[in-house]
Amino acid sequence: MPLSRWLRPPGRPARANLADTPPTTEAPTSPTRRSMLGHSLAGAALAVLGLTCPSAAAAGTPLPRVGGGRRPGPPARQADNAWMSAKGFCSFPLDWPRDEMPRTGGQLAAALLGGWRDVFTFDNPDNVVDIAGGRYPAIDSLTIDLTGGVANPDRKPVRAPDPVPTTHSLAVRHFTLVGEPLVSQKAKVNFKVTGTDVRFDLQRGKDGRAMLALADAKAGTLHFDATLNDLERLMLAAAQRGGGVQAVRVRAIDLDLESLSERSLAADVHVSTLVGLVPAGVRFTARVDIDERMDARVSHLTCDGDEVLGPLIVGFIRPGMARYEGKSKPLLSFPAGNLKLRDVQVRAGDRVALTAVFSA
Repeated sequence: MPLSRWLRPPGRPARANLADTPPTTEAPTSPTRRSMLGHSLAGAALAVLGLTCPSAAAAGTPLPRVGGGRRPGPPARQADNAWMSAKGFCSFPLDWPRDEMPRTGGQLAAALLGGWRDVFTFDNPDNVVDIAGGRYPAIDSLTIDLTGGVANPDRKPVRAPDPVPTTHSLAVRHFTLVGEPLVSQKAKVNFKVTGTDVRFDLQRGKDGRAMLALADAKAGTLHFDATLNDLERLMLAAAQRGGGVQAVRVRAIDLDLESLSERSLAADVHVSTLVGLVPAGVRFTARVDIDERMDARVSHLTCDGDEVLGPLIVGFIRPGMARYEGKSKPLLSFPAGNLKLRDVQVRAGDRVALTAVFSA
């Protein structure tokens, strides 16, 4: 398909809601300290069970609503109707004050680097963005290499307001986004995203923040992998930053994942905390199965407590967890309604790897 086709202004934008955080159990109407602790531990466990995207969390990029593609697609599924969000590799903040697309490849590279100024630190920022071939804004290749980038641990994720759609687009025949590795909280994760015949739309939030959003692709792949130890580091750092009950301190998270098939996973996670000076431990287990429609079903949920307060805390957690037993939702949601997950494979052991295929 000619690149010029991708530069046509998009039609009426399909709206996709902002991604929510992973579901958490509901606290009692008048929460006690133990019920609040149970609420926090259950939410952390659901996130641990592979129902969030680590690369997205590390990048901390906002999720925009993006315009339509070759033809108007079905409305994007509600964010709370998917376990994971593709926002981490579908949208990129830009340091760009104007309402039109950067006029040159050099301006686009500078705008991307500026947008990541408070997100990542790079040893060689000049090597992060490479634009080659074609006639801008229809280019042959765009490569974004985040390898070695260190995520800012103090940057809090920002929920961007509804973007204001524009008619400015960038057409890319071959797109690559890679981080091998990307470093966050001293943990290393590897990821790589590729796409062919890709279209990015310029979006601007009501707060004026500009972003480059993946709006369409003929074909795309995503690969993510990390060691269990590094995933535990990421989860522990997130839990310790997460707030909740002031007197509660998460001491350790022990994670075990086992592949049952290419699309099935068993998870076992133990969260160890101190409530004041009193230890409390909670162990969660679950199974996740992905079907041909790319819906993920959670089952075999269990929750048990140990140490001093753990057995008391699980009494507040189990009723809320029960509503997730047998729950099935799409595994992955895209900001653009016409992009869909087509296939996925998961491997788990000492290393966890996910490979996905997506397209319009």
